Amino acid sequence: MMPCTFTVLNTGRLVLRPLRNDDAPALLALYGDPEVMRHWIHPPWTAPAQALAAIEEARRDLAAGLALHLAIADRANGRVLGSCALFDVVPAHRRASVGYLLARQHWGHGFGREALHAIVTHGAEALGLRRIEAEVAPDNGASQAVLAWLGFRREGRLHARWCVGGMARDVDLWAFTSGSQP
Repeated sequence: MMPCTFTVLNTGRLVLRPLRNDDAPALLALYGDPEVMRHWIHPPWTAPAQALAAIEEARRDLAAGLALHLAIADRANGRVLGSCALFDVVPAHRRASVGYLLARQHWGHGFGREALHAIVTHGAEALGLRRIEAEVAPDNGASQAVLAWLGFRREGRLHARWCVGGMARDVDLWAFTSGSQP
């Protein structure tokens, strides 16, 4: 179902490509920003080793067909703006989850919508996924608006789904099903 090799996804302004070791500083800045991580399911990173471990995990998951974790890079200059992923792939049910993060200075410019459109389209068309799920913090209106624009539908709230910093965190479950158009 998931290919063991992957080139890139190109959009008008972005290149979505596999993570590389030289992305570690940009990933540490992204995942280390408390404001970016405010809605995420783990605390901000604090060490370069965390970024390198995530890059290595992304390589292993890609080779095993378990996930496609990509850098969101500016097509003009190659600078990493964020990351996105199709993960928790269940080939037997043609299902996966999607997530993304953008560096704060890139919020509000449509990069999230552009990147998610590309990865959701790739998941539905190239990988044959029938269902793509996203979990979003109830107060993350920007991400919920992006998902709604892409054709995702809110299916309900998962109470105390995650524990972050010792606190239970609710999320809203959104889903895109094939036949919807990203």
